Amino acid sequence: MFTIEDTDHMQQDIGTIISKGFKTWTRNLNISLPFILNFGITVLIALVAFVVFIVVLVVPKLSSMNIDPKNILPEQMLGILSSVVVDHMILIIAGFVIIMVLMMFIQSYFIAGAIGMSKVAMETGDTHLKDMYHYGNKNAVNLFWINVLITLITFAGIIFVVPGVLVMEDLNMFLSNTEETVASSILFIVGFLVWILYIIIVTIILSIVNYALVVENLDPISALETGFRFFMSNKFDILLMWLVLIAISIFIEIIGIGINLVPVLSILWIFIDIIISIAVIPPLTTVWWTRLYLSRTGRKMYDINEFVEYS
Repeated sequence: MFTIEDTDHMQQDIGTIISKGFKTWTRNLNISLPFILNFGITVLIALVAFVVFIVVLVVPKLSSMNIDPKNILPEQMLGILSSVVVDHMILIIAGFVIIMVLMMFIQSYFIAGAIGMSKVAMETGDTHLKDMYHYGNKNAVNLFWINVLITLITFAGIIFVVPGVLVMEDLNMFLSNTEETVASSILFIVGFLVWILYIIIVTIILSIVNYALVVENLDPISALETGFRFFMSNKFDILLMWLVLIAISIFIEIIGIGINLVPVLSILWIFIDIIISIAVIPPLTTVWWTRLYLSRTGRKMYDINEFVEYS
């Protein structure tokens, strides 16, 4: 009943990818589930970590000071929290790192699952939650390590800030010389802006790495190489996709600003914005990037228009 899209015409333009990708998502709204689950589990972990922090570190501190939590003033609480953080700095940093690593791994699992679901949806027309489990289990570890690698590559750009920091190292001399203060501040700001530009460039160049890893079942290094080669062969399409995503974000922000002008609707918009940010934009973006990769690598995909027509 359904036909496979002609591979001779797989080089679809961005408009076609956006259109057919949107239809794929509306037919398979369950692609949003990985992002909803990731958000829910992340919030749960953060709440548990906060409760552990309060119970293990803050409550004993209050007990040792013979302070009734019910009668404590906000200023006192801030002072106590500051004291707890200073006294247990290493433990808190270690706990923070562990929690961040755990969250990154969980995110990797669900992103791998979402990419896998998008791939299956465009190859067969439909996807199910079992696809999320399959691709999540299969690619979570590799996706986690590639994201760690990308993070390290991104932070390597901090070298652009180093000259400004070194100039400001001697604080007394820095503050006593007005001309040097201005020059050093400018150097630091320029370095920081260059770092931001570097992050943007790295992000764009490596846009497709995660998708290549999951679709091709690659190891992190191979995914990095494949993603870079894909960018070099499809620079215009990737840049155009980024422009589309930025335009959508700006459009949503403009709508939000307009709605917030009406006090009664501003609270409602908060919930709508959360839903859009978690259950709409991320899955749609995932579908679009996955379709772009499948299209440019000559993969066979079912014609979603026929699915829509016969459904």
